[in-house]
Amino acid sequence: MDELLDILDESGRPTGEVVLKSEAHRLGLLHRCFHCWICGSDPRGSYLLLQRRAATKDTWPNYLDVTAAGHLAAGEKTLDGLREVEEELGLRIAPERLVPLGTRRVEQEIPGGCDKELHDVFLVFDATPPEDLRLQKEEVDAVFRLDLDDVQSLYERGSAPAREYADGRASATRIHLNEFVPKEEGYLSSVAGAARRHLSGMQPVPIF
Repeated sequence: MDELLDILDESGRPTGEVVLKSEAHRLGLLHRCFHCWICGSDPRGSYLLLQRRAATKDTWPNYLDVTAAGHLAAGEKTLDGLREVEEELGLRIAPERLVPLGTRRVEQEIPGGCDKELHDVFLVFDATPPEDLRLQKEEVDAVFRLDLDDVQSLYERGSAPAREYADGRASATRIHLNEFVPKEEGYLSSVAGAARRHLSGMQPVPIF
């Protein structure tokens, strides 16, 4: 959907300019997004959930990405981004459950332009079994359960075992580092560290 976005200056303040997402990407204009990572724990251990972006996405189709994310439309506040979690996964998350991890800046070339974004990043613990999530097929092809203990292996070996959930079915698979939407090195590892702290009862510190 080609929604209207608030454009930011280099300090992250709104300029008052509102443009279509496609135009912001074409011109490389800075705008804001919402990222929510979901962690959990079950008898198999502690994990992060990832999503595979739908094949019809205009940017990074079929790539692995943060559990749920989206652009903040013009006039929206950061926590309005929680609608993305409900739309993409069928989960309603109360704002007070979110653990803020900071804001990261991303600038990367995409077909026909440049994606220049500030990502407000959050972590949340949720005990919903991955197979019970209701995936929005226009946005999410599948979700993957990645054990926190396997994150380091993913970086060191380039792949790691995971469990895939799609179309009501679960299956064992392997995911590869080169399948992820390009981000600065260590993003996933930093989030995994924050998840470990959170699941152990410690307060995660901002990682950006």
